[in-house]
Amino acid sequence: MRTALLACSAVTCCCVVLAWQPAQASADRARLDRVERRVVRIINRIRASHGLRRLRRSRALSRAATAHSSDMLRRNFIGHASSDGTSMGRRVRRYTRARWVGETIAWASGRATARGTVGMWMNSPPHRAVLLSGAAHRIGVGKRRGRLGGARLSLFTADLASGG
Repeated sequence: MRTALLACSAVTCCCVVLAWQPAQASADRARLDRVERRVVRIINRIRASHGLRRLRRSRALSRAATAHSSDMLRRNFIGHASSDGTSMGRRVRRYTRARWVGETIAWASGRATARGTVGMWMNSPPHRAVLLSGAAHRIGVGKRRGRLGGARLSLFTADLASGG
């Protein structure tokens, strides 16, 4: 089955925020599934090939990413702000402290693969800039399956942050 990979805003959707705010904890899902772990491994291989440090998996960022993917599916939208209008930076910082945060979002119909998702991000200059940022030290990935606009798909959110 052909996988169609798209990101919001027609082709690309990523966001970076610089600032610092206190964190709040969450008890949402923290463990990465096989595809999510593979996304992190592929990103780390690419970062290494560019002379960048590997990203540490973060349970807090995984909870943030998963919660956002779930929110988008539940509320039938794609975007960096939450369904209640909370900005990406404020939302992510509810889960972890960080000076810098970035996010990439993608959806895939058909069979979602880690390689296809990361490949799409790397072929999009704004996504690539977030994934290859030297400010990034940690990553969390949240993949959820569901319906969006009537189509069954997988929705990926990758949240990145500077050191905590």
